[in-house]
This record gives sequence, structure tokens and C-alpha cells, in this order.
Amino acid sequence: MSGAVVIQVVIGVAAALALVPVIAFCLFPRSVRAWFEAGPEGVDAAAPEAVRELVAALREMGFQPLGVKVEKPPLRPVLRELSFVAADRQCYAAIGAVRPRSRLYFYTPFPEGGLALTSNGAFPKISSPRVAQRSFPGAGPRDLLERHREALASLGRRGEVSAAPESRIEATYAYYATPEVRRVLGRTAALLLAWLVGLEWLLIGRHLPLR
Repeated sequence: MSGAVVIQVVIGVAAALALVPVIAFCLFPRSVRAWFEAGPEGVDAAAPEAVRELVAALREMGFQPLGVKVEKPPLRPVLRELSFVAADRQCYAAIGAVRPRSRLYFYTPFPEGGLALTSNGAFPKISSPRVAQRSFPGAGPRDLLERHREALASLGRRGEVSAAPESRIEATYAYYATPEVRRVLGRTAALLLAWLVGLEWLLIGRHLPLR
């Protein structure tokens, strides 16, 4: 086997190791486990320097800390976020430290199903009679909250969430169980799987002997 082929095989294996966990998550989002590893008192200690100004802004806007929430997708490292709830109980807020900037989102699940989620990160757009999910990259917290309230109004719903940590965990599971969210993740999995199969064939499969 030539050196070039060895390099191609290594690249193919590395691509598979990187993408298979993402595909598994997209195919089986309900396998995500979530919990709080720290309560409200742990938020300031867990907040990196880059997000402390954002934490202060949320507090000024009337959000109370719930704690440090952890999500563990299958085959992937844990994801931590600083979790908050609005004092008027209309929505949750969460800050996830993502370089080079932090990601902020507002999230309101509805008891009868459906949700509104508004982020300055990269959540895919979902629009249905029950779900309004949009991203506004670079939006500040106040502008983003106003967009979230507009999303709630477009659905004809008023936010109503609980300050109990267990309710926030249930809301996380409800997000991954929402049919519209699962359909978007399923399409993402199909695209990534097709891309990975094509890449593996180009890098490895065409070098295998035909029988």
C-alpha cells in the first residue's frame, strides 16, 4: 500500500470518527441525558471570563440563575450551559460557551406540545403551527429576547415555565422529543451519512480489490 493510500485511509478513519457521533445524535436525539451538576450558586464560578458580561446582562433583564445544566449526547462529550429562568416565567435562557463567542438562546416549551426557541447561535430554522425556532447570529440579549417574544406572539402562545430544576430537565427532553425537531435532525443525519459514505468510497473503497 503506497504512502498516499495510507494517508487517505487515515483521513477516512478520522472523518468517520468525527461524524459518526454526530450522526448517532441526529438519529437518536432522545438518547441524550440531561442533569444539573450545580445549582444557582455555581453559575458565577462556572462562567468563563468571556460570558460574565452576558450573565450580568441577563440578570439585569430579570433572569434568575437555575444552575449549570449538562447534556450528554451518545458517543460525544458532555455539553455544559449556564441555565436561567425569567422572573415572569415566560421563558428559559441558556448560555453556552462556544469559541470565539458565547451562544445565547431563549426557550419556551408548551405543555400541550410545541416550542419557541430563539438563538444567536446556529439552530436550524423551524416554522410550523406549533414550533418557531430561529437563529439571529450576533444578536444581543435584549434584541434576542424581543425576537423571542415576537415568536411567541406569532404562535399565539404565552410563555409559562417553572423555576424548578427538574422542570428544566423535562423541558430539555421535550425539545428532543418534538416531532419537528426530530425531522430536522433526521434530515441532517441523512445528509451527513450520504456525505460520509461518498467520502469513504473516494478515500478507501476505490482502493479495495474487486471480487
